[in-house]
Amino acid sequence: MTTITVPAKVPALEPMEATPAASAVTTSLRGGAIAAGDVCDTMRAKGAPPGWTGDASIAADHAMTRFGRETDAVVAALEKAVLACDVYVDQVVRLTKEHADLESDRGELNNAIDALMADIDASTGDDVPALEARAQQLLERSRHLTDQIAAFWQRVRDAEDRLVRALGAVDDVSEGRSAATRDGRADTAALRRELAALGRDATAVNAWWASLSPAEREALKISDPDLVGNTNGIPTGDRDEANRGSLDRDLDRLRGLPADERSDAEQALLDRAEAAEQALAIPGSKVDRTTGLPVDVNLLVYQPGAFGGDGAVAVGFGDPDTADNTAVIVPGITNDGTTIPTNAEDAFRLFERSNGAGESSATIAWMGYDAPSWRPQDALDWPGDGLDMGSVVREDKAVAGGALLADFVDGLRATDEGDRSHLSVIGHSYGSTTASHAAHGHGLAADSLTLIGSPGAGGDAVDHARDLGMPAGRVYAGAADNDFVSWLGRDGDLGMGQDPTQATFGATRFPVDPGVEFHAETIEEGVANHTSYFDEGSASLGNLVAITRGDEPTVISGRTEAANDMALDWARDEAVHQVEKEIEATRQEIERGVEQTREWGRDRWQDVQDAWPW
Repeated sequence: MTTITVPAKVPALEPMEATPAASAVTTSLRGGAIAAGDVCDTMRAKGAPPGWTGDASIAADHAMTRFGRETDAVVAALEKAVLACDVYVDQVVRLTKEHADLESDRGELNNAIDALMADIDASTGDDVPALEARAQQLLERSRHLTDQIAAFWQRVRDAEDRLVRALGAVDDVSEGRSAATRDGRADTAALRRELAALGRDATAVNAWWASLSPAEREALKISDPDLVGNTNGIPTGDRDEANRGSLDRDLDRLRGLPADERSDAEQALLDRAEAAEQALAIPGSKVDRTTGLPVDVNLLVYQPGAFGGDGAVAVGFGDPDTADNTAVIVPGITNDGTTIPTNAEDAFRLFERSNGAGESSATIAWMGYDAPSWRPQDALDWPGDGLDMGSVVREDKAVAGGALLADFVDGLRATDEGDRSHLSVIGHSYGSTTASHAAHGHGLAADSLTLIGSPGAGGDAVDHARDLGMPAGRVYAGAADNDFVSWLGRDGDLGMGQDPTQATFGATRFPVDPGVEFHAETIEEGVANHTSYFDEGSASLGNLVAITRGDEPTVISGRTEAANDMALDWARDEAVHQVEKEIEATRQEIERGVEQTREWGRDRWQDVQDAWPW
């Protein structure tokens, strides 16, 4: 009887104690370092209060200087700690993927062992040589996998040991002071000047950033997070880390204030910070189909006080620096820093639908300009209650926003790694006019431009799709038939340019669900028509997915009825509807009056009958 030695199954790997979610610890540390740095800067700038002289003044100066120096020691210690944590988290991300790969290999090996055992049970003597050869191969695979698993756990221990040593090197006051005064500590003031000198050249910014040491980059994220996080040309991951540090600082400070003691400005700032926090949390525990890891969420812009307090923010899903396909969504009127969760939900829906099938995607909700603060719900309440109506019918904010959008896209191009990403810009509502100005006025570095629910494609200078400077056939347009905003496109002082869905404009038009017919008393339904382009299951979302992936959407003919004529048709029909409504209301009122008169007459006749002495 021949004995065939079959390897034992490889046991499951223990779960890793650390996961990529450990980045939250790094963010908290960085936020604390940023807050400490703010305190340090304040102390250095103060000194003795005005009017103080003599010994009191000297004592105050010394106290401020001493406190600033001690605070700087804290910052220096945190710089080193955050850098160590950042390196550790990067290692954990790689180790997590390696852990999953090893588990996959283990499953395949164990399945092969089961198959061999089944074949042995059903074998005859003639099968022995082949079965022995298979068993030998599996033994070798098992030994190799076991060695790989042992090496993996050693790398996990090494990463943990390096982190512990780095944190242990700055865990007391004297070590913090040494870190603050050590030779070679990053000169953030000099680095800040160098960055400022590069201006808006995103390519130069990217090259300069790459030339810095990890310690210099981390020091700048702590000393100047608002600058690093919002400078185009700095890689996405670094912008995200800086902006999350600023966000963490703001949330911690503002939530620490009693609600009844917050000023209106502080409450507005907190509203925008919490909106950004909500947007970042949208994917929850969902996994990226292309990486097998949690969805990579990035805070690419965070300026909660921008534009007079409206705020600027951009939240992205997937990594635009490495993605095969990237889409930037530009929202329109009524949007500001507080609406980013809704904008981000649209972007995440597009991400989920476009990511996978062999191609990775990144989608970004970019609320990085000052959109008009008009509410469509008040469209018929002219001039409205405290509304910025003037900016809605003008293009000033679209022109300014177009320059900002073009710079942002330049930044994405500068940080793109590997093969050039296919980059789409999708402008919705007033955002489509903004995107058109970016394309016509600033040479938008995109592969396609899509205009949905557009009130106009950007002023008198744009008469045709070719005027937008996109590759031939890569200006796309879509509008719901019952989207009243898409009826506004026209030339002249009161228009924001051509309706891009018109056949004469020359854009590639794709089908959109028409939306429901609405009246003045059901204006909310009209608003829903205008905001439904990213709705799950909609024809428009399916076509936007195709465009994002660089594929052609379904194509239909352009409109032949002028946009303003559609508005006039609705106005005429609405006038008839309102008159008919009034006539019907009057008829019903008359009928109620007649019935009330009849009832009165019947009651009086009954009174007469009751009183008559028959």
